Amino acid sequence: MKTVIDMIKFFRHIRRSLIQENKMGKYFKYAIGEIVLVVIGILIALQINDWNDQRKLKQQEQTYYCKISEDLKTDIENVNRALVSLKERKITTKRFLTNLLKIQEDKTILLQDYLSAIRAYDYIPTKAAIVDITSSGKLENLKNSALKNEILNHYSQQDYALKIIDKNDEPLFRQIFSYGDYTSFGIHEVPLYKDEYGDKLSSLLKSSEWQKDPDNALFKHIKDHMNMTVILCTREQQLLEDIKTSSEELFNKLSNYCQ
Repeated sequence: MKTVIDMIKFFRHIRRSLIQENKMGKYFKYAIGEIVLVVIGILIALQINDWNDQRKLKQQEQTYYCKISEDLKTDIENVNRALVSLKERKITTKRFLTNLLKIQEDKTILLQDYLSAIRAYDYIPTKAAIVDITSSGKLENLKNSALKNEILNHYSQQDYALKIIDKNDEPLFRQIFSYGDYTSFGIHEVPLYKDEYGDKLSSLLKSSEWQKDPDNALFKHIKDHMNMTVILCTREQQLLEDIKTSSEELFNKLSNYCQ
């Protein structure tokens, strides 16, 4: 570009000399040459700008891939935590159910597992990168169509799986809050809450011996609750395993763009 500018200055100097010498024929020839050089200079500048724009877009595309990759890495860690939590919850729930069906004289053995059987660890995906890309209209900057479609499909399938998990969790939560008589159940005797009530208040809040009678409505209700917990935890485990597999496969592909 500097060379073109120098040549334009050179032609301008010649034109001035030709005007002074009154050589108009040569003047117009050099004027045309100067115009051609100006046009060439403009075209070169535009080409350089285009190259710079393309380079910036390529860098931005790579940055987006790397950000999605970072989100996926976090997701894989979180889904692993959720799977560990689910495994422990299923073990506890099956132990609770086994002890319940064996008919316990003392329900303490049941209550010590109760909270672990109903407590859930929710997997919440990290979607900062994909939300930024889609909400800012930068999706078209992802030029690799196959990879872009795989990214979109991953998040779409993940959202669908999480909706299923949420829908399945609803009846479990409804069952927790439909026991009807928490005092008879002995909620105040659950180890985590027992100290909060104290011996005096706990003695006044007398619970029933529902765990001794399989025909008791509360016994049946809790049995069904724990039974469905095992089933739905198994289904959630399957869905999270699918999310984990998809996340790992996509993470490995995107890692090639973040070397």
